[in-house]
Amino acid sequence: MTTRHKAPESPWTRIEDFLRDLGADRMPHPGGTLLAHLGRVARALAAWGASTDVQTAGLAHAAYGTDGFDESLLDLAERARLTAVIGERAEALVHLYAACDRSAVYPQLGNGRPLVFRDRFTGAEHPVADADLSALMEITAANELDLVEHNQDLADAHGPDLWRLFARSRAWLSAPAQDACTRLLGPYAEAAPPLRISGLDHLVLTVADIERTVDFYRRVLGMQPVVFGDGRRALAFGTSKINLHQAGRELLPHADRPTPGSADLCLVTAQPQAQITDHLAACGVHVEQGPVPRTGALGPVTSTYLRDPDGNLIEISTYPQPADG
Repeated sequence: MTTRHKAPESPWTRIEDFLRDLGADRMPHPGGTLLAHLGRVARALAAWGASTDVQTAGLAHAAYGTDGFDESLLDLAERARLTAVIGERAEALVHLYAACDRSAVYPQLGNGRPLVFRDRFTGAEHPVADADLSALMEITAANELDLVEHNQDLADAHGPDLWRLFARSRAWLSAPAQDACTRLLGPYAEAAPPLRISGLDHLVLTVADIERTVDFYRRVLGMQPVVFGDGRRALAFGTSKINLHQAGRELLPHADRPTPGSADLCLVTAQPQAQITDHLAACGVHVEQGPVPRTGALGPVTSTYLRDPDGNLIEISTYPQPADG
């Protein structure tokens, strides 16, 4: 009599059965059901050569919900249940993935500074180990690429943003994951809009004497002194302001060579140039040059030049006023 041996159970079978008991096979998701999606994510990670723990975390990555998928299979109070099925390391990665506050974490990727992780469940912030960050981004890539492959609307809507995200994340992605991102998201590279600056919020001047600078810009240029933060000083005008740093005590981060007198500023006013020069004379301020014709950001201007107490060159410009009638 021949004895038949039962085929060995897939290492994922028990996990899939657990997820099925939680309803993952009945939860709609791009490409079919959530369980089908989770399986594809795990298989992608396996194909990329990820560790067993990372593959397992990929299979269960949506157990607690995510920042992009509100529905969860387990409450955070039930972490022990998942740990018993997938192990401590894989569960820790699932929790890290679920807790990631993407709006706080993603912009930090690729900026050259240590990343600070923000937990969206608690609001707590803490550093994250490189191995954990690599696992997080590898699972993220497998997840997002599966969505792109199985939902064209999502691909069209988010393809450019995902291309930028994974381009910034290359240092934490395996070579196969990078290749997959290039293959699936490359068509969206040109569609990713470049950075568009809409205006100047503020600039920083390093000055020898803050009080003297505040008095000059208030008295001569009509700016409003303001105090913000922990007693910091600034000068407000229009929708912008000038923040002041005391030379030798500059706040971090600051320009590579912050030096009083190194700035060249152009300020715009609607007041006539004759009124400007009369006001400067009344204030005892020497006119360096002007009024002279120049070209501003929006076209021809007329400018008068002077210097502030640190020797910074100040250009006061006026655009032509439309003719009446």
